[in-house]
Amino acid sequence: MKKQSLSLVILIFSLNIMAQTCGTGGCAATATNSTGQYPTGTFSTTSSSWTTVSAYMNGGNFTLFDVTNGDTYEWTYCSDFGGSMGWDAELTLFNNTTGATLCNNDNCGRTNCTTAPYIRWTATFSGTVKLLTTVSGCTTNMNSPFSTLVWRDTSGTPLGQVLGVDVYSGNGTINWNQVKAAGYIFAWAKATEGVGYTDSEYLNYAVNGVAAGMKMGAYHFARGDLNPTNAGAINEANYFLSVAQPYITSCQLPPALDLEGSYWQTNFTSAQLTAWIQNWMNTVQSATGIKPVLYIGSSNCSYVNSSLNIYPLWRDDVNGSTTTPPANIGVWTTWAINQYSWTGTVNGIAGSTIDLDVFNGDISAFNSFLGCSTTGINQMLLNNSFVIYPNPSSNSFHIDYTGVNGQAIVNVYDINGQLILSQEMNGKIIIDTGSLSNGIYNVNITNSDGVINKRLIIAR
Repeated sequence: MKKQSLSLVILIFSLNIMAQTCGTGGCAATATNSTGQYPTGTFSTTSSSWTTVSAYMNGGNFTLFDVTNGDTYEWTYCSDFGGSMGWDAELTLFNNTTGATLCNNDNCGRTNCTTAPYIRWTATFSGTVKLLTTVSGCTTNMNSPFSTLVWRDTSGTPLGQVLGVDVYSGNGTINWNQVKAAGYIFAWAKATEGVGYTDSEYLNYAVNGVAAGMKMGAYHFARGDLNPTNAGAINEANYFLSVAQPYITSCQLPPALDLEGSYWQTNFTSAQLTAWIQNWMNTVQSATGIKPVLYIGSSNCSYVNSSLNIYPLWRDDVNGSTTTPPANIGVWTTWAINQYSWTGTVNGIAGSTIDLDVFNGDISAFNSFLGCSTTGINQMLLNNSFVIYPNPSSNSFHIDYTGVNGQAIVNVYDINGQLILSQEMNGKIIIDTGSLSNGIYNVNITNSDGVINKRLIIAR
């Protein structure tokens, strides 16, 4: 992201391109040891999340999988995806009916697991495939050490379908209608940095992006060098909320913490850095009812504790590809967003240094990520319980709340984040807007279940 306003940052990066993932050749289908098929049974999945097949694989085991024509599947022992490798493994995929070899991989070449095999294969038929695990060179082994095989069906989450950008004031005036027409559907805009700095374009981006139909979010650039304590993290979170909270709503992008810089590991232990991040996240989630996203680089995402992997991961693997997953996701088992380029060009945004992002999923998964179709959590239950009408409104609007006791506090903010009015409600309320100008407002509703934000348009 590299959007610091207070210092010049020199960007140095290198590409980590995954080696071929569906090679020819491979091991003979009969290269099995005495245990033969393991685990027993035939596996199937439509899950886009990496799923463990077994943590007790040996070289020579084969496993059966049901596949669907046209779906894309992945298998690996790479620890980046939750697998593990106690020995240098190789994978060969066969048509279980005909015995024909379909795919082979020995070394995927990823930074953290160079010799781990990784297969990505699009099914050419519906039926059963046989995946043979061997030691590199098609040899077998038995007993300890064991290795962990993981797999998934990526068809429900085709990379490259849901694209976005992230922006800051350096991008100037943006024509969001052109951005949307160019195929980008989401954007994070820098809101704040440290304590006291507000990006000069944030409010314009937040309002005009939504008006153009973009899914918008706000991010905060962390300054642990200036505010190194846990109290400093909370202060930064509260400053971010003072600017961005009126525009953090369900069915838009979650708020994000942008954490970059080598000083984190120089001046923070892993536990200290984890605590700093956790304090910021807790403060923002408590205030908004929405779980934040963490933007973090390759080195730092391996440095923090795994307790942070409950937060969606936004990586910056600038591999230039919308279809290549980030090479390292540290203590996470999956990722949500990858910033795949820092030098993009997008209609509606001047220049050729635009940050480009891709979501790890299809539009249905993206809507769930936004909270548009997620159920079973308080924030969404609260969201579904409130009804605001008419919207757009002219001189007044109604709020109905079907909660247990119907008690809540309603705050209305203008586009500058200024509190216009605050009112308690119990069940139903009519709010007079006759004195308000035409425009977009944010309605913040808080009760014992949580906090939601809804947009209100006043038009006469």
